[in-house]
Amino acid sequence: MEQNKTADPKGGDPGEEIKILRQELADEKNRHLRTLADFDNYRRRVERTAQEMSMQEKKALLLDLLALFDDFEQARKHINDAQTAEGLNLIYRRFLELLKNHGVTPIECLGRPFDPAEQEGVAYVETADCPEGCVAGEICRGFKFGEEILRPARVLVARRPG
Repeated sequence: MEQNKTADPKGGDPGEEIKILRQELADEKNRHLRTLADFDNYRRRVERTAQEMSMQEKKALLLDLLALFDDFEQARKHINDAQTAEGLNLIYRRFLELLKNHGVTPIECLGRPFDPAEQEGVAYVETADCPEGCVAGEICRGFKFGEEILRPARVLVARRPG
């Protein structure tokens, strides 16, 4: 018995002490792994938030560009000179291409049934040229950003005359 006391000054069983130390090591390892997982979750959350903010900023810029695009479309309607009209049409096509390259596409709605998810009905128009409930005119073109509506089209909805 005295040999046991000299081998272990605390007087405990070495096997039990090893078992306790292994448990403490396992606990520390689990704590370390949880900390790593928490950090990884935090990193992903920060990245996701940064992407969402970037997307919101891009949408804001695109909406500003669409306001400029509307002005440009209106200006094209009032050009009488053929060469000037040709030049503006070239710029217009490049503008549409630039929007498309950034994931922005126009919403095609003329002659199609009115869809409140993509269009904002401004008024009814009595016409026989277009079926009732379909879009007869477009006041302001709508656009999608990917699959999301960036700006709804403002349209005139057809109804039967009389």
